[in-house]
Amino acid sequence: MKRYVLDITLLLIICLTQTVRASDGLAIAGKAGTLGLGGELMVNVLSDVNLRFGATVLDLDLDGELADIDYDFDMDLRTFPLVLDWYPFDDSFHISAGIIINETDVGLDAEFGGTVTIGDTVYDAGDVGVLSGEMTVDRTVPYVGIGWGNAFGKKKRWGFLSDVGVAFIGSPDVTLTATGPLATTPDFLTDLAQEQDDLEDDIGDFKVYPVLSASLFFRF
Repeated sequence: MKRYVLDITLLLIICLTQTVRASDGLAIAGKAGTLGLGGELMVNVLSDVNLRFGATVLDLDLDGELADIDYDFDMDLRTFPLVLDWYPFDDSFHISAGIIINETDVGLDAEFGGTVTIGDTVYDAGDVGVLSGEMTVDRTVPYVGIGWGNAFGKKKRWGFLSDVGVAFIGSPDVTLTATGPLATTPDFLTDLAQEQDDLEDDIGDFKVYPVLSASLFFRF
């Protein structure tokens, strides 16, 4: 997977160097989708290949249960896709591949009443305090997809693009801390480490993220 990322990054860098020579094909777009709201710059680098670089933002506050504990999730998605679109036919259908620079941060916290099980041990809520932490994800992830629309296919300045694909985000790592009086004791830290492992197991199956988007472009 890492070799794939390096290869596609090198290919995209080579294509970026061609944009200086291909400045007659340039477009901008506003977009919305599962990565959030943002925009992108599109360059026609070959007769059947376009290059896109974008930036998207999405802030979400969610509630959910993981490893039998109810958490509040604060998700700040900051993504920068760099994608090549290949048009194998003389129409708007395209096959896409590239990378997404992923500056996403996910914070989580949980407050308790009564008792709570951390690892395999039952604790009083007051001894645990507030349980908080963060999930960290790969900062550069591969992307593949298909779509419809071509900013350089016809002699028109305005148009639409749509994309359906997946980003291979890998398995997030989880770090947890607590604020209660037992937070730094060896036995509690052992249970907390097991809780982290349980959390990572629960989210370990979600290694891909669906990427759906629609864009309105303007060609110069």
